Amino acid sequence: MTRFKAFGPLVCAGAVLLAGAAVAGLSGAEAAKARMEHMKGLGAATKAVFEQVKTGAPDMAVVKLNAAKIDAAAKALPTWFPAGSGQSAEPKSHALPVIWTDKTGFDTKAKALAAAAPKLLAAANGTDPAAVGPAFKEVGASCKGCHETFKAKDKD
Repeated sequence: MTRFKAFGPLVCAGAVLLAGAAVAGLSGAEAAKARMEHMKGLGAATKAVFEQVKTGAPDMAVVKLNAAKIDAAAKALPTWFPAGSGQSAEPKSHALPVIWTDKTGFDTKAKALAAAAPKLLAAANGTDPAAVGPAFKEVGASCKGCHETFKAKDKD
């Protein structure tokens, strides 16, 4: 049991990376659906860390596991957007066409997440639970920054 807990974040992170890489080989609706599943996983990991930060005394095991997922997803995220996988291929997708018409802008936003995620992981692996909040705030800001420009608003 102890061994599993120690390697759990690595296994989950590896699974996210492998799944993320798989999107690059898909096209159209299949890639969009895979991306949407990956984003749900990233959102769930982000929510789990947020819930811990809100407590003021985060469970570092939960934070560590989910920070590893966020870090792995941040590295894989750029591969989740192959050309032709937007709303025209999958109407339920929230990926706006500007992702592909402003590739430089999108890549810049993706790099912001890729830079913030390791800081959260380092805080999660550290000994100071108070370091998690500021690191998580940077991750959240990078997510928001990308969503403001490149994600369609949720349809109610």
